Amino acid sequence: MSPDAHAPAALTAESTSRFITAGDVRLHYHEAGEGPVLLCIHGGAPGAFGWGNFGQNMPALSSQYRTLLVDLPGYGLSDKPQVGDGRYLFYAQTFRAMLDELGIERAHVLGMATGGGAGIMMSLEYPSLVDRLILVSSVGGMPLVTPSPTEGIKAIQSYYGGDGPSLERMRDYLGLVVHDQGLVTDTLVRERYEASIDPDLVASAPEGHGHVRRPTDEALWQRLHEITHRTLVVWGRDNRMQGYDNALFMLNRIPDVEVHLFGRTGLWVPFERAARFEALLTAFLEAA
Repeated sequence: MSPDAHAPAALTAESTSRFITAGDVRLHYHEAGEGPVLLCIHGGAPGAFGWGNFGQNMPALSSQYRTLLVDLPGYGLSDKPQVGDGRYLFYAQTFRAMLDELGIERAHVLGMATGGGAGIMMSLEYPSLVDRLILVSSVGGMPLVTPSPTEGIKAIQSYYGGDGPSLERMRDYLGLVVHDQGLVTDTLVRERYEASIDPDLVASAPEGHGHVRRPTDEALWQRLHEITHRTLVVWGRDNRMQGYDNALFMLNRIPDVEVHLFGRTGLWVPFERAARFEALLTAFLEAA
C-alpha cells in the first residue's frame, strides 16, 4: 500500500459541492470539515459565487471548522428568484432555513460585501442562530468621506449596460477589486466572466441591470448598534468599492467590535491576504 493511500482527498469545488432546499429556494453550497460551523457568504457582483470568493480559504478553514460556502440566491448554482426590496431579510430567512434543514442550531457567520449584509441581518433577526460575526468589506456601514457611488460600484452597475458583458469589462472590474493587479489572471477573468453571462443570472441581475430598477436595500447602518454578537470587521485600505471609512463607522456603532485594516489590499481580503486573513479569523473565533 502506498504511503498516500489513506491521505484525505483534495478539496475541490466538485468534491465539496452540495445542494439543499431552504424554504422555497434550492441553494448550492460547498461543505468540508468538522467542528463548529462557519457559514461563509460571498459578495454580490457580476460572476460572483461562493467558491469563487472563498475557495482558496477552504483548506485552512475546514481544517478547524465545519465550513459551508454558500451561493447566494441569484448567484452561482443556487436558484435565481426575483428578489424585490428588502433582500437582506430574504437572504437571512433563506440561510436560517438552510441551517434548520442541516440541523445546525448555531454558526459563526462570515460575510463579504453583500454577504456581510446578509450576516448583519441574520444577527439582528435571528440572534440565537449566530455565534460570532465576521464582516469583510461589508455593506451596512456609512461612507464618512468616500464619494458615493464609488468607482467600483459604478463598474458593477454598468456591467450589463451598453454593449453588455465582455472579458475586458470583467478584467477592468476585477482590477478594482484587488490592489495587486498581478492577481488578475486570464484564468480568473475567464472564470468570473463565464459565470457573469449565465442566462438565468443575466435575467435576474441582482446587482442592477442597466434598464431595470434596482431594489431598495434595508438601511442596515441604522441598526448596527443592535448587534449583540462579538464582531470582527476586516477591510483593505485600498478598497475601491467600499472605502475603509465604512469600517470606522462600524467601529463606532457596533458595541462589541474590533477592526483590522490591511494596507496594499482591496475589497477581496480573503484572496489577497489569504494566510493572514485565515490566521486572524481563527484567532478571533478561538479567543475567550
